[in-house]
Amino acid sequence: MPEPQDNACTLIDHVVGAVGCGALMVDAAGTIRCANQRLAGMAQVAVARLVGKPLSALVTPMTPAGRKTGSMLERTAPAQTEGTLARGSAPPLPVLIAHGPLPPELGAPTGHLLLLIDIAKQKEADERQHALLAEVSRFSDTVIEQALELKRYAQRLEERVRERTRELHEANIDAIFMLAVASEAKDADTGAHVLRIQRGSAGIARMLGLSEREAEEIGYSAILHDVGKMVVPDQILRKPGPLTPEERVIVEEHTLAGERILSTKPFFASARRIARSHHENWDGSGYPDRLVGEEIALEARIVHVADVFDALTNARVYKPAWPMEEALSFLREHRGRMFDPAVVRAFEAFLEASADMPVGE
Repeated sequence: MPEPQDNACTLIDHVVGAVGCGALMVDAAGTIRCANQRLAGMAQVAVARLVGKPLSALVTPMTPAGRKTGSMLERTAPAQTEGTLARGSAPPLPVLIAHGPLPPELGAPTGHLLLLIDIAKQKEADERQHALLAEVSRFSDTVIEQALELKRYAQRLEERVRERTRELHEANIDAIFMLAVASEAKDADTGAHVLRIQRGSAGIARMLGLSEREAEEIGYSAILHDVGKMVVPDQILRKPGPLTPEERVIVEEHTLAGERILSTKPFFASARRIARSHHENWDGSGYPDRLVGEEIALEARIVHVADVFDALTNARVYKPAWPMEEALSFLREHRGRMFDPAVVRAFEAFLEASADMPVGE
């Protein structure tokens, strides 16, 4: 049987080769170890000519102001930024870069995984947004296939190898997080928002008596609740004043778009229900389906409470942050109308049991 380190390296090569966007893995020295055909097409060069090349000669990350910035390989956690991809004599290609370190527990060489999405036309026309949705949808299919393979892999190996598989599972969750951060790149918020929603949703689920496995699933599914915002124009997402009725209709379409973006595989079933129904109200006044009471999926009712509380207690372009007690009073006042009363009570119990729960940026 191959050594676990060989299995881990081979699995990384398969992941980089399979994803539906440009992807590459670099070692600790910043040298490209492997890349997929999609990236080679974007760079207008053969894959073989990319391997062994310094990352700095191919990818240049940029600050929001358009200036070159330092090495992405200094980051110790998943992140995303914009940058450019060299294409020989052709002008550099603008790209969105999601990147993060590979966990050393994999047994593979220390390095980073980078996903690159072409955003050249996105800045000029709405049509580019639809192309990006197709890329994200294909990427979500890849994530679920890798998660299922990891589950089967863990069942076959001894405890030592199962521990390494657990680290690979966490790497997949990091990939989901990077996808969620990329989906909010146009919004004024940061990745901290989705992490708070993940923790709050999982905490509510536990207080409702759900199993640890169910609570964990709801937590990481909640990360993708607003993935559909990718279809909402920037000027609406960042508008400081009230929305017009027409703008409100466009914003509400993000629930249906989120459901369409996510894979139809069973791993994403909960995430799809959350994406579609996390703005449904207990009394039937929500959207998009005007569901009433327990017609609304439980995980969507949970994320609705966690999302509204987080939105109230953090500053937005259209409002300042509310004090925690005022936000809790709002939840209590609207239980039985906007919110499932049992979910509100469970959230209050979760906050009481989690004195260190972050409510601000």
